[in-house]
Amino acid sequence: MKLFHLDAYMREFTSVVTGVRHREGRVTAVALAETVFYPESGGQPADQGYLDATEVTDVLEEDGEIWHAVGACSTLREGLSVTGTLNWERRFDHMQQHTGQHILSAAFLQALGAETLSVHIGATCTLDLDLPLLDDEASARVEDLANTIVTENRVVATREVEIEEAVAMGLRRPPRQAGRIRVVEVTGFDRSACGGTHVRATGEVGAIALLRHERHKGGVRVGFQCGWRALRHYRWARGLITSLAGEFTVGEPDLAGAIGRLSSRAREMERELETARLELLGYEARELLVRATSAGAPAGGQGPLVVAAAYDGRAIEDLRALARTLTAQADCVAILATDPGRRVLVARSPLVAVDAAAVLRETVAAFGGRGGGKSEAAEGTAPEAPSTAALVDAARAALLRLPAAPHEGGAVA
Repeated sequence: MKLFHLDAYMREFTSVVTGVRHREGRVTAVALAETVFYPESGGQPADQGYLDATEVTDVLEEDGEIWHAVGACSTLREGLSVTGTLNWERRFDHMQQHTGQHILSAAFLQALGAETLSVHIGATCTLDLDLPLLDDEASARVEDLANTIVTENRVVATREVEIEEAVAMGLRRPPRQAGRIRVVEVTGFDRSACGGTHVRATGEVGAIALLRHERHKGGVRVGFQCGWRALRHYRWARGLITSLAGEFTVGEPDLAGAIGRLSSRAREMERELETARLELLGYEARELLVRATSAGAPAGGQGPLVVAAAYDGRAIEDLRALARTLTAQADCVAILATDPGRRVLVARSPLVAVDAAAVLRETVAAFGGRGGGKSEAAEGTAPEAPSTAALVDAARAALLRLPAAPHEGGAVA
């Protein structure tokens, strides 16, 4: 028997174990002659609590039977009389959210003609609506209507009727089952077929707050909170606003403007830093090219100009930018390596007949590493290499061994 349908406010009950499931010699779930534990259904999470001293961690309904998942230390057995104790704080929270969802769904339908497609009630609560878009003004109208219903403290009543009577009552959504239907009614505002748990009157829902809305699968997804959740969220937001206003030394009405000015200044500084970084990379690239040129051409006077350097702790993103700068400033091959991770990259200028990917593959393969890329640029890792300098030397050697490759513009003159 589903005691939660008879009295959603029942917190404790006594029943008899009618079924037991085992796994590896221990009890994993039990069925009871009657229960106040609500099984997960219709977007509402399952109840939790205790059967005597054994924790109930989940509740599921299968083929009309309600099963209570229990902790590993359970000694429950068929025929045993047990006392069930509900986690009331969790249950009442779900009752507030679920009843608030009924009110919100009806408010969206009445104010905007938007039907609710799906519902999720859990750590976060959402409605998916058949609505192309939702703006702040429309959201506020729905929120106002929902909270008006709350402050009017309308009765929330439930009853079971035959399917024909349920249809004649004008439910917000047609029932999906035949036979007897459980109808939940917010007096004068909403009628819905629902098997969940609800408060007795809308005043117990507490404040209903719409938190956010976003496009989702061609419709709109709306996040919401009711009752104690809404109050806790308000306290968090209140504390955040007060703290930020103090940090910026402005009044709360001026906080948005202060944050906007700071954000604008931060973007400006980022642009200035990026300009300075590129200038520094340009200086560094020119110095590396001068050193590479002064070192002379490869043996026999053949081969491209090679710029090679090994670093400790330099970000690979920085080396990519340096390689782009080097290969843009001169016709060369850049071989750069960094720790940690023994990362190495090979890049070449457009007019240099070198297959950077082939050089990279041979380099990392020598140390059991891996990597890849394209003819103009490639990178990889070789954690087993003794040092970044060893990687650079291996890449130099591979470059000399491999045959020249045609570049995108054709053969090198």
